[in-house]
Amino acid sequence: MHLSVVGCGYVGLVTGACLAEAGHDVVCTDIDEKRIAQLQAGEVPIYEHHLDKILESALKAGKISYTSDAGDAIRRGDAIFICVGTPPKENGDADLSAIDHVARQIATEARSSKLVIEKSTVPARTGLELRRALTAYSRNSGLTFRVASNPEFLREGTAVSDFFHPDRIVVGVEDENSARDMREIYRPILERSFRCPVHNGTCPAGSAVDLLITTINSAELIKHASNSFLALKISYANVIADLCEKIGANVEEVTRAMGLDPRIGTQFLRAGLGFGGFCFAGIHPSGWIRGRRFRHLESGGAG
Repeated sequence: MHLSVVGCGYVGLVTGACLAEAGHDVVCTDIDEKRIAQLQAGEVPIYEHHLDKILESALKAGKISYTSDAGDAIRRGDAIFICVGTPPKENGDADLSAIDHVARQIATEARSSKLVIEKSTVPARTGLELRRALTAYSRNSGLTFRVASNPEFLREGTAVSDFFHPDRIVVGVEDENSARDMREIYRPILERSFRCPVHNGTCPAGSAVDLLITTINSAELIKHASNSFLALKISYANVIADLCEKIGANVEEVTRAMGLDPRIGTQFLRAGLGFGGFCFAGIHPSGWIRGRRFRHLESGGAG
């Protein structure tokens, strides 16, 4: 498929590179012309393991290209991934102005109907607002735009591996055609019909990847529910650490024994400095986690 990625930040660049490596024709665009020039020159503006190798391979194969002309990128894609920033405002709400700006660009520049895929981390119900915006901005064009939500679960440092070997792929849609198109986009990963750059084409045997088709609202909430649960485990481990200091217990012994229960698990139970970053920046009173990624600082280093 011909795919467009709007936003060449962390999520957008990894998404575009991996989809190109999986065999799709991808064009990436960004308002930062210097970043586009870097990418066109073969320079990678961020560090992520394996990303430079993938971008070089995809560029040589003609599977990925870059442009600062958003209109050109929008017209070339059958499906468009929105991967722009949604930083918190001073009051804690997510700033969705970039999402609205891209919606206006798509409605104005498109010459055919598109599938618009929300990849940025956003509050629940943003997908429905995105559909309304696309409808409003395109009301005189005669075009229709389908909307899907496809949250990312990428960890910094292992994002490429996470993309090619995900725990699950979550897709929120409103119709069967959108579900079919999303299955086609991820078919190489679901069927493992690509050469994996992480394992040099010889991936270890593993269970099949689950493609979960949900509503748009559910997909958006799955992202935040997952992040908040991990934050809960980290916070709980730190509370247990405080209790251990008071009674003379060893927190590593306690949390290790807890984690051996398969219902609990060992991950995110290491007490330490806490957590932070975009995805775990905080819980808004309305109930969603704002931001895009997290970093867990445990005893012994960052995870």
